[in-house]
Amino acid sequence: MNIDYVEENLEGDVDVQLACIKGKDTRRALPPEFFQRKPVVFLAKFGFALSLIAAASATIFLASNWIIIGVAILVNGFMFAHLIELQHECMHGHAFKSPGLNRLCGVACGVFMASSNAHYRYDHLRHHAWLGTPRNLEHFNYRFTGLNSFWGFTKAFFDLSRYKRVAKILLNTLLCKPVPGVDRPAAGREIKQEYVLFLAIVVASIAAAIYWPTLFWSIALAWWIPALLIAEGVHFMIEMPEHFGLNTMTEPNVLVNTRTIRTSRLVHWFVNGNDLHTAHHYHHGIPMCNVKKLHELIKDRIDVVEPSYFSLYKDILAGRINQDISVACMKR
Repeated sequence: MNIDYVEENLEGDVDVQLACIKGKDTRRALPPEFFQRKPVVFLAKFGFALSLIAAASATIFLASNWIIIGVAILVNGFMFAHLIELQHECMHGHAFKSPGLNRLCGVACGVFMASSNAHYRYDHLRHHAWLGTPRNLEHFNYRFTGLNSFWGFTKAFFDLSRYKRVAKILLNTLLCKPVPGVDRPAAGREIKQEYVLFLAIVVASIAAAIYWPTLFWSIALAWWIPALLIAEGVHFMIEMPEHFGLNTMTEPNVLVNTRTIRTSRLVHWFVNGNDLHTAHHYHHGIPMCNVKKLHELIKDRIDVVEPSYFSLYKDILAGRINQDISVACMKR
């Protein structure tokens, strides 16, 4: 059966609109098993992350040794960033067949960093459809300029300007205005609901800290500080390599405008398969639990492959890899 893949068909898996590639395109003929979800695998990853956060938070509440507390803060910061990668899996609909379950877990993954599952989904599916064209966009608009210096890289790591966007959406919600850049009313409602939920949780945590002053530093050290000073930067380090230094606006070929990174099993788990980003863009309807299979299928066609995350960061800091802003949607 022939299907007309019109622009509006941005959601789904098998018949979703895909970004452009050059050469033979067999993506519509991929085996059905590539599209099989593994909810038990996702729940194991989600449960493990929450367990680490619970253990680290309990350590912060109970420990008196500041070295141990410092390690626990780092664990929470890294796990908050890891949860956003799990949210990425949910917002693609990869975790479960049920859209409701995907949204529920996606929202839960975003609580610590106030990352809306619905907002991420809306922007990110358009990024997949429009990658390599002038319409390309990114949900996480991290800094892409000045990374060839320690100061510039540090500034990008600690950049908290994403929260200005969250505040603007909350203000628009109070004023009954639409979410900027979102033209679907149903998506706009879901986005507003999630940001209001996050605000309510933050307000509740502040109220608890005020009502029980002994909890202030425990909450701050277990959530606020790792979220703002660690998780945001760690997530930048995960997301930035995907397309940095590549032409994502006028190069209509995901095998060229997207990066793959060789890494260890530990890092592959931590970034939740984001190291195989070219395979993910090749067909984003394939669940992340099967991205390795897809990578094996196309690895000989991938143009940009880095030996490690560390070597990539070194090349960026040394200026050997730079971003031409004229061919990137990231303008900061």
